[in-house]
Amino acid sequence: MKFKYQLPPELVTKCSEFSEFANGGAQVTILLKNGKLFKEALVSNSMYLVAMRGHPYLPFSIGDIADICQTEEDKNPSQRGNWDFWDDWQDAT
Repeated sequence: MKFKYQLPPELVTKCSEFSEFANGGAQVTILLKNGKLFKEALVSNSMYLVAMRGHPYLPFSIGDIADICQTEEDKNPSQRGNWDFWDDWQDAT
């Protein structure tokens, strides 16, 4: 699988501590350097930003991320399906 948006190492380390609600999937909240907050983002395998509710594409640059956290809603999301993934689910070969 080839992913479009890989997180930087310091955020990967942080995401590795988050609770997963699906196999390898953790819902997170993202804070940008300009103070804007994005909720209901999906991180896969602690390394890749793969979807965000209400956004058919990533609405910012990975370099704009100041922090990633996990709220109580993120840990146990009431809505678990119907993600619009940004990546093509095919082998990277």
